[in-house]
Amino acid sequence: MATWQEFYKVARLSWGDKTSGRRVRQIISVLRRYDVLHDLTPQKAVAVLEALGPTYVKIGQMASTRSDILPKAYCEEFEKLHADVSPMPFFQVLSCIDRSYGHSWEETFLSIDPKPLGSASIAQVHRAVLLDGSVVAVKVRRPGIVEEMSEDIALMRRVLATAEFVDSRHETLLLNFDNLLDELERTTKEELDFRVELDNLIRFHAQIMGQEGVSSPIPYPQASNESVLVMQYVQGVQVDDIATLKAEGDDLDRLAYRIMQSYISQVLDDGFFHADPHPGNIIIKGKGIIWIDLGMTGELSPSQRQLVGQMFRSITSNDPYLLMQSVLGISKKNGPVDHGALLEELSVLLDKYGSSNLSDINIGDAMGEMVEVIRGQNLIMAPAVTMLVRGVVTLEGVMEHLAPSLNVLQIVSEHVIVQSLSPEHLEMRALEMLTSTAESAEALVKLPRQMSNTLDMLDRGEIALKGSIDASTDVLATVHASVGRLSLALISMGLFLGSSILCTTNMEPRLLEVPVLGVLGYIGAFVLGVYVIVQTFRTRHFLKEGRK
Repeated sequence: MATWQEFYKVARLSWGDKTSGRRVRQIISVLRRYDVLHDLTPQKAVAVLEALGPTYVKIGQMASTRSDILPKAYCEEFEKLHADVSPMPFFQVLSCIDRSYGHSWEETFLSIDPKPLGSASIAQVHRAVLLDGSVVAVKVRRPGIVEEMSEDIALMRRVLATAEFVDSRHETLLLNFDNLLDELERTTKEELDFRVELDNLIRFHAQIMGQEGVSSPIPYPQASNESVLVMQYVQGVQVDDIATLKAEGDDLDRLAYRIMQSYISQVLDDGFFHADPHPGNIIIKGKGIIWIDLGMTGELSPSQRQLVGQMFRSITSNDPYLLMQSVLGISKKNGPVDHGALLEELSVLLDKYGSSNLSDINIGDAMGEMVEVIRGQNLIMAPAVTMLVRGVVTLEGVMEHLAPSLNVLQIVSEHVIVQSLSPEHLEMRALEMLTSTAESAEALVKLPRQMSNTLDMLDRGEIALKGSIDASTDVLATVHASVGRLSLALISMGLFLGSSILCTTNMEPRLLEVPVLGVLGYIGAFVLGVYVIVQTFRTRHFLKEGRK
């Protein structure tokens, strides 16, 4: 039954939900048009999300990274979702800029190209020139998109709360969707507020300055705000334009290696990485690599970076126990975890790939199978890690197109080895060993006193030992049957002895000079004894025949 807390949640969301009935009717109309209640395939699900609008497209894009929650087929199909829409009229773009600045766009720009460079569901990008002559790209947020997406999220929360209120049998599934909604609300707020992307641009640009031949667009904070983002206009060749790259004389293998090294450095060295490295976001200019569109980024904490590096190292060294430690460290439990089964499944996975050459291993396939194992053990990876997995798989697809002979896992392994030999890493490992040694020495000194105290408490009866043994149903059934037959045998013996004692008395009534109660006791003892003997031989025969 629903709790008062669930009832209050539904009532609160219903009261605060200002979603119009028109939007609800639109959603119902789309669902009916695609007949989602019958034969919902991954392809149909993509079409439904695109028809429902930007909020649902965003859900699909996020869900594509959650193969620990959704089936693999849906995740792969959701990766194809795009949010391209018809462009806004140019006068509307200028109106949005004026409203955002609080003055005419001409006080900031010399000119703005009416033809958009790109048009998505959330924003539209135009080439422009600042008053100082700098050529820039201007990203303008669509009017009303904030309200539309907020209303959609509010509506989804109301539907989810109602589902929890009506039926709580699928609590785990509903909790996963609730977590997905929380993540959607957080990332949507960040994506709709261009100041977040501006901070990403500033941080990322400063971070990769140390990478030779790698850059990103220069941001212009003074001309940017919540709904308008201004950054350096970048021209070049998209990384998937193989013909042009070859015509310009680029060494594709060398270029792919540099791109992968740059990405691994973002992840393992800095912990702040581009989370959407599809071909359109990697531009080649001359011999330089330019990462663009920092709307979606991921960030790993120092401990997560260490665990991710440890995970890659365990794959290359075929160490299932180290891999299990890494997996448990980057995941949170969503139910009971069978550590023995998890270790066995990871061992089987490593054995499968351990028999192959490192150059033949597809890291996307390996990570996909590992995610399936994690999902089966009620584990959910941290959002930043799932973004990383998706990013690595996406980038591996780019590398396969650019340089098919290049192996991503080989490059990752080399980077992890070099990183483990760096002075900073060796210093950290030495500090960890020193700390561990000090803790072990302290525990060793305390051990005799702790053992003495434990024995004193045991002697005073202050310690109670409890235990439980889990046995299979077959074992329990066998024990139960054996105890039952033993009990019947004891009852038979008791009846026989009791009847023998009664026969020595003058108890009335008597039958053939023998007390009737004694005769009945002998009969009962005989019947029970025969039953126990027959059942014992019958069981022995079945066991010999191999039957249950």
